This record gives sequence, structure tokens and C-alpha cells, in this order.
Amino acid sequence: MALADDVLSGIDSDTLNKIAEQIGVDPAKVQSVLQDSMPALLGGMDKNVQSGDGAASLANALGDHAQANPLGNLGALVSGALGSGILEKVLGGATPQVSEAMAGKSGLSSEQVQKILKIAAPIVMAFLAAKVTGGGKADPEVVKKEVQNANSTAKADSPDIGSILGGLLSGLK
Repeated sequence: MALADDVLSGIDSDTLNKIAEQIGVDPAKVQSVLQDSMPALLGGMDKNVQSGDGAASLANALGDHAQANPLGNLGALVSGALGSGILEKVLGGATPQVSEAMAGKSGLSSEQVQKILKIAAPIVMAFLAAKVTGGGKADPEVVKKEVQNANSTAKADSPDIGSILGGLLSGLK
């Protein structure tokens, strides 16, 4: 199963409903934005791991998240406390543009989409950490390969949003 599928299947309907209630939107919209966020988040990570320093940095961060259970602290997820820093690292200054692009597709406001992105980011990190660390340190080359594979799969699964976001993410440094 692909990483994006693991992430999406790891969010049960009760959690989805709680997230939707906190943001004030329909759970189906949250699910749609979560699904569409995979190419953005994984694409940003893929862009970052292209350099040796970026791959090492992500590997270190994943080691720090190896035991994380973000779904266990829904309050911190919904507040964005966990995801703000991750989004800044993954998407850099493109977060507002990514949110706008996804808002246009979802029918939500860019602020609502940004809240969902802040929720999705630590979840993706936790699932990726579990996949590449085995509870310990992550090898930068393994991380790079896994992120590239996950990004390719996510773009193939969501070609429309992948093409919309591809141009935005190509400008990341």
C-alpha cells in the first residue's frame, strides 16, 4: 500500500468528523482536502530531499517523529501547533499559494484548507517515520527513495491536483 493510502486509511471516520467539526466544514470536504494534500506535502518533501542536506534533515526529523502518534492528540492537530513548522519546512513560502489552489478545487476557503494542511503534515510525517525508521534513526538515502516513490504514486493518484501544485512546488528552494 502506498504511503498516501496508509495515511488516509489511518484516519477513521470519528477522527475525520472531529476535525470537520472543529474547522466547521463537512467531513467529506476534509477527506477530499486530505487526499488532495498528499501530492503537495510529498512533492514538497521530494523537492527538499533532492539535496544531501535536505535528505539528512528530513531523516533526522523523521527520527524525532519515530514514536509520534499525532492522531492521539487531536487538539494539538486541530490547533495547527504540530503542523505549522512542518508546513514551513516542506512547502516553504508556498503554503498560501498551495492553500489557494486547493481551495479553488475544494470549495473551501484558503484558511480552512490551510488548517487541514496543518493537520495533515504531522500525520504524514508520523506515517513516513514509521515506514522508514522502524522506531529508530532513518537513513537519508532510504528516506529519499521512499519520499520519491510516495510522491510519484500520489501524483499518479491525483493527476489534476498534482499538475496544479507542480508549478507552485517547482519554485521551492
